[in-house]
Amino acid sequence: VLPRFFPCRGGYENSLLALSKYLVTRGHRVTVFTTVANDLEAFWLPGFKTYPEEEFSVEGVTVRRFPISYNIGRRRATRLLGLVPYWRWKAQFWRPSFYIPGLHQALREIDADLFHIGPLPYTNLMYAGLQAGEARRVPVVATPCTHFGEEGSDEVARHYVHPYQIRLLQRCAKVICMTATELRRLEQLGVTSEKVVISYGIDVDHVAGGNPEYLRTRYNLDGPVVLHLGMKASEKGSVTLVEAMKTLWARGSQAWLVMAGPSLSAFDQYIAENAPHCPRLLNLPPFADHEKRDLLASATVVAQPSRVESLGLVLLEAWVNAKPVIAADIAVSRELVTESGGGVVAPFGDAQRLAEAIETMLADGELRRTMGLGGHKKALEYEGTNLWRRTCDEFERVASSARTGRRKP
Repeated sequence: VLPRFFPCRGGYENSLLALSKYLVTRGHRVTVFTTVANDLEAFWLPGFKTYPEEEFSVEGVTVRRFPISYNIGRRRATRLLGLVPYWRWKAQFWRPSFYIPGLHQALREIDADLFHIGPLPYTNLMYAGLQAGEARRVPVVATPCTHFGEEGSDEVARHYVHPYQIRLLQRCAKVICMTATELRRLEQLGVTSEKVVISYGIDVDHVAGGNPEYLRTRYNLDGPVVLHLGMKASEKGSVTLVEAMKTLWARGSQAWLVMAGPSLSAFDQYIAENAPHCPRLLNLPPFADHEKRDLLASATVVAQPSRVESLGLVLLEAWVNAKPVIAADIAVSRELVTESGGGVVAPFGDAQRLAEAIETMLADGELRRTMGLGGHKKALEYEGTNLWRRTCDEFERVASSARTGRRKP
């Protein structure tokens, strides 16, 4: 059960598609319950990109899309219910909840041995899966993708670590974490150590082997390329990155900034207003898998200065291609970037420090090569084939244990 799914191209969505296909190869039946949303804003506002309400199959995985209700009266009423200090009501009705007609009924009717739910902060969707599992006495596994943001600020974490969200995770049979940082923080917040495991990865074949001349031949780019992949939004550091590059362009830098992926409307407006000051910006729409390979292969540096990460899949994908990275200075990024030597971190939102990091890296080819190789070694630890097997093994153990428990007198 998840908010968006294939062909939506996000890190979580791509990984869940890979995991689902792997489960099918192991002989399991997989049904994905999701919404029609494509744009993030479509969860709350009509007029943004959506997919049809439908049921279809992708490589053996059944996908069921459900509509989103935009009824204002219902939303206001449920917000009032979310004010009640009862964790189950808060999980269902507090922000950022939205009503999905037909979902609860479909989850109650499906014949399942295990429910997998995630990510936060879409707690109402996760609760729908938990409720169905509890009603059927079927185990529930969560992958919360918890974001903690920067130390000393709760601007990000407060949306992911409410007591009612932790209570929901405590009700699950297992909680799959993406990093040791996430695991430790969830244990500190009250999720028992017996429940939390680390098991997440990337499909190396989907991001390796691209054309290193792609951007230069397709778009006639010259000079080094700073690449930013995925959602373009303020919280992802996209605005800060543009501001950093504006500083470098004003100094005479011939580097290109290539930004590829979906974007929030606020970012689109920012770009429209700043276009005259961005002489070497290539702003691309969402991309296919083969284009991602080519984009990564063409990059000189990959910059993802985001504070809303539970892992940072783009960092790993860059490292598969031996590209150095620049990330925001948050605990998850430090665990990956600092420990591997695969790049550097800069304070989130600090355009000047980010510009300095980019300038230093672009000026030193040997530094880029060393960092790229260090990151490559780290990326191989997250190679998906082994990790999907580990996750599938975990699912099978949980489901088998639950069946055994139900057979006991």
